[in-house]
This record gives sequence, structure tokens and C-alpha cells, in this order.
Amino acid sequence: MEKDAKLDMQKALDSRDSSIKVQNGESDFSRFYHMNVPFQLTLEYCDGSGPEDYVNIITLSFEKAVLYQETLSKKNYSYTKNAPHFHDFFEFVIVLEGQIIQRIEGKDYLYSAGSCCLISRNLRHMEHYQSQCRVLYIGLSPDFVTELFAYAQNALFSIEKEIYDSALYHFITADLKNLGERAHLDFIPADQNHLPALRLHSMAETMVHTLLFPDFGASYQIRGLLCAFLSYLSSPDHYHCTSIRLDKNSDFLLFARITRLFEASDGRMTRTELEQMLHYSGDYLNRIVNKFTDMCLYDYGMTFCLKKAAQYLTESSESISAIAARLKFTNRTHFYALFKEKYGVTPKDYRNIHIRNY
Repeated sequence: MEKDAKLDMQKALDSRDSSIKVQNGESDFSRFYHMNVPFQLTLEYCDGSGPEDYVNIITLSFEKAVLYQETLSKKNYSYTKNAPHFHDFFEFVIVLEGQIIQRIEGKDYLYSAGSCCLISRNLRHMEHYQSQCRVLYIGLSPDFVTELFAYAQNALFSIEKEIYDSALYHFITADLKNLGERAHLDFIPADQNHLPALRLHSMAETMVHTLLFPDFGASYQIRGLLCAFLSYLSSPDHYHCTSIRLDKNSDFLLFARITRLFEASDGRMTRTELEQMLHYSGDYLNRIVNKFTDMCLYDYGMTFCLKKAAQYLTESSESISAIAARLKFTNRTHFYALFKEKYGVTPKDYRNIHIRNY
């Protein structure tokens, strides 16, 4: 395996070890990237926010490795000139540290550590680095990702077939059937801790090591690691996944993220917790929710909470006090008042009515 060190980006892409070939390289609108290998992994590290700070980039594939550097001002130049690229492969963009802005078809989306997006083929996009960050890019050719999904057909374990029920699988297969679909897939961590980012970081390190130091069985190891990666992203225990059609704007994406987090927490996620998860101020999040629902952030979250309370009342034998405690109400009277305001009856009457009707 040959390695070229500290090449600039254009020389790297033009080198014989590059697995990416660029068409219309001088264009400010339609740069097209063709990947001539089944799979490619690119790891980029930005060491600061100044224009002369460096972005270190390593691109790896089967028996190909290219290492190069460029300044942040040069990396972001194409972004400010509105010169995105598109390609003939599926690309996962995973933020391992820090945060980046992803511009997709002219719209900006913020991604923070642990979050991820899947860019479909022929979708114009460009990444913008504003501060220290580490980003992993995984490119999969249509044939290769089809091969990965095909493994589940002859799986030894029934749980492996659950990938066919995932939003990820349906998104990719839809793109394979209809290349003109204008959408990308958005992943945000289901947990408020750093475990998703750490898990993805660990997977990335293992992939890099396997590609740099292959041994007997390395081809199977890479396929297994990629299957584990797809499975991890597809699990609702780890990620909330949303398909974002490009007739929707970035405000809708943020609203969808808020909704997913409220769904997962039964509406009991505080403004501070949302700020930490989504990296926006509480006031801004409140305005986004109001734009789509005419409700404030607290009231919108409470709709999910009271809906879950109604479900517990009709589907369990738990006491009303236990249900209130489970939903993090410290004042039973407050819970009663909110429930009656929404449903017109007390929790006790609601349970009796629905049990009698049942």
C-alpha cells in the first residue's frame, strides 16, 4: 500500500491512489465525484477556526490510502462561493467531535457530535467547518450497499432481518429505484449522553485499522463492520431517523428533531436538555415549535406527556399516583389539572370511561 503525505486536495484527487475521480472540477455548480471502488472511508480533522488552521484528511479504501492537508480558508472557499458537489454513491457524514454545517441543495443544516446524515446520489451538498471538529465520511457504491443488505436474506439470526423494516433500508432502496428522489436521511442520538459518538468513533477506528493493516479475512471484517454500522444507525434505541424531503426547509428539520426527542422522552425533556442536545437556544427552539404548532415549547412537550398518561390509564393497572410519578410529575394536583384541561375529565374518570367502553 502506497501513502502520499501532505498533498493538497486537488493533487490528492488527481493522484493514482485516489478512489475518487472529479468531473467538472472547475465548475462552481456541478462538480461530480465518481467513486471507482465499492467502499471508501474519509476521516477529516479540523484543528481550529482560524483561516490558516489546517484540515487533515485521510482517505482509505481497499489497498488505497491518501493523506493530505489544506487550510481551513481553502476548505471553506468553495462553500462561500456556493460550489457544492454531488456524486454517484451513497455518503454517510458522521460528526465524531465538534459540529459542522452541511449545506444541502442550498439549505444549511447543523450537525453536532454523534449526529449523522445520509446523502443520496446526485444530491448537491457541501460541508462547512467553523471550529475544531472530527468528521467521518463513509461512501458506499450502489452495488456494494445492495450486497450488504443481501446478507440478511441468508442470515443465521432472525434479528438480522429487522434491517428490512428500517427507515435506512427503505430510503436506500427507494433511491436505487428512483434516482431523482430529493431527500436526505437525518440521524440524531436517542440518548443525551456521549455514547453514540463514542460508539461511532470506536467503529471508525476499527475500520481505519483494518484498512491500513489488512490480514486474512479483512474483506469479511470490513463488511461485518459496515453491517454493524448500518444496524446501529437503524436501531431506535440509539438513533431517531427522519427522512427530510428537500421541499421542506431547515426549520422543519429542527422541528422534526424536537418532535422525535419529545416522542422518545414522553414529552418530559426540559428546555435545557433540548438546548444541549440540539445546540440551539431555548428561545429559538420555542419559536420553531410555535411556527409549526402555535404552541410554546412546554405545551408542545406536554401533549406527548398527557397522551402517554392516557395510554397508561387504559393499558395498565398502575395507580394514578404511580403514573404521575413515572411521568415526572411531583405534584399530583398539577397532573390532574393538566389532564382534565386536555381531556375534559379527571384521570380516574378517563380510566373508568375507557374500561367500561372496552
